[in-house]
Amino acid sequence: MKTAVIYARYSSDRQTEQSIEGQLRVCNEFAQKNDIVIVDTYIDRAMTGTNDNRPAFQKMLADSDKPQAWDIVLVYAIDRFGRNSIEIAVNKQRLRKNKKILISATQRTSTNIDGTQNLDGILLENVLVGLAEYYSAELSQKVRRGQNESRQKGNFAGGTLPYGYKCCNKKIVVDESKAEIVNQIFTMYSNGKIVRDIITELTSSGITVKGKPFKHNAIYKMLRNEKYIGIYRYGEEVFANTYPQIVPTDLFEKVQSILLRNKLGSSSKNTVYTLKGKLYCGICGKKMNGESGTSRTGEMKYYYKCSTKKKNNDACHKKSIRQEDIEQSVLEVVNNVLTDEFALDFISDKVMQIHEQRIRNQSVLNILMQERNTAQNALNNVMNAIEQGILTATTKTRLNELECQIEELNVKILAEENKLNDTFDKDDVIDFLRNSAVQSDPQSIVDRLVDKIILDDETMQINFKYTDKTNPDEPIIDRREFLMPIRSNLFSHVLPKHTQVCFFVAVLCFTPPTLFFETVGVR
Repeated sequence: MKTAVIYARYSSDRQTEQSIEGQLRVCNEFAQKNDIVIVDTYIDRAMTGTNDNRPAFQKMLADSDKPQAWDIVLVYAIDRFGRNSIEIAVNKQRLRKNKKILISATQRTSTNIDGTQNLDGILLENVLVGLAEYYSAELSQKVRRGQNESRQKGNFAGGTLPYGYKCCNKKIVVDESKAEIVNQIFTMYSNGKIVRDIITELTSSGITVKGKPFKHNAIYKMLRNEKYIGIYRYGEEVFANTYPQIVPTDLFEKVQSILLRNKLGSSSKNTVYTLKGKLYCGICGKKMNGESGTSRTGEMKYYYKCSTKKKNNDACHKKSIRQEDIEQSVLEVVNNVLTDEFALDFISDKVMQIHEQRIRNQSVLNILMQERNTAQNALNNVMNAIEQGILTATTKTRLNELECQIEELNVKILAEENKLNDTFDKDDVIDFLRNSAVQSDPQSIVDRLVDKIILDDETMQINFKYTDKTNPDEPIIDRREFLMPIRSNLFSHVLPKHTQVCFFVAVLCFTPPTLFFETVGVR
């Protein structure tokens, strides 16, 4: 006697539990007629069949991998198992590998109950699967088309409405009481208040969401939402007749500029945070991001602050540190590494070797010139076609593309020729490393050499990018760490000489020196 499990599913909330009851009844009747014992049931409610990301379905597949005492997955119809032909085939193969088969109670399938092939069922099953997939795709297309028509008419097409709006007779209208709060939030942020203080002020005024304070992410999402100025984007289309405007455009744009300026402390009008993304709190392990504030004298101050402390002042006791202090200390350490006498000699030798090799082979210049020749030949062919009277929109477009491509290649070739013509000697490289490397482009230096900086109130630990591999294509496999004490908020920079040498030899293996020097502006 065969044993089986039943899998049942219905697609949406508009269908009811009776759909499941009907499927189970038909499957049980089929099992009784064919002497099949039902040992378990798996049910997914309001789950689409266009993919197999269904909890009960996945549990059934996982159970099939185990030595279960059942042989058959019994479904009401093939489309209950799924509506995606590829996933149906994959999942059937998984069942077959586990010596289990799929049977429908109402349709012929490719396999009989005893496990033998059903030749006419193979064709019929593929037709049924194709029809199920077609029906699903067609229904989805109709739904999307209907929703798009609703949007074109300015009607609400479903989903969650932003705070400050409500739906009335299929139209989105302003919820006046909440809209006033939205404007209040935008105004407070534009006047310099941070989100944490905005939430505190709203909560103290009794303004909450379902009895709970606003969440930080909810406020930031609100501040970036274009719907508040009447712009609704869906895919590549923009609808201006769906959401009534709540926030004045000039206020919204002012807030966007502030958000952009404050994003992770990446930059402001007056400063760039060189250690962005690399500085971590040594107490809680979270990133320290750039912050700014105005002193009592009206002077703007810049510093790095632990992101945990920013969210909750009592959650971490790491003190903020002045941007100038920490960045100067890190750059001095990096400069010490670059200007070690052994490192200077080694780096300058490598730079000269690679530069001379580059001049000898001129590989980059040759490739660019070959590309230009190919583009020029293609342009000549297009011109011949035009002279013969073949003038279409396509030939015009191709002609413009080739002319732009050749112009770009000419610029690149000229730049490459200038690089090859540049002359410098070993003393020039040493002089640059010793006097100008860090100062000329500290951001590039930090990005290329520093992996992570861990800062607490007593020490600063700098992790440099490091590898002991000689092949530059191999990944970084290790880090070298320099640990320094803090004395009166000033860092000492005494590093073991052998550590410096070991570190920089490794960096040269990982990053070609010519690329390094081009980045910081040396030819």
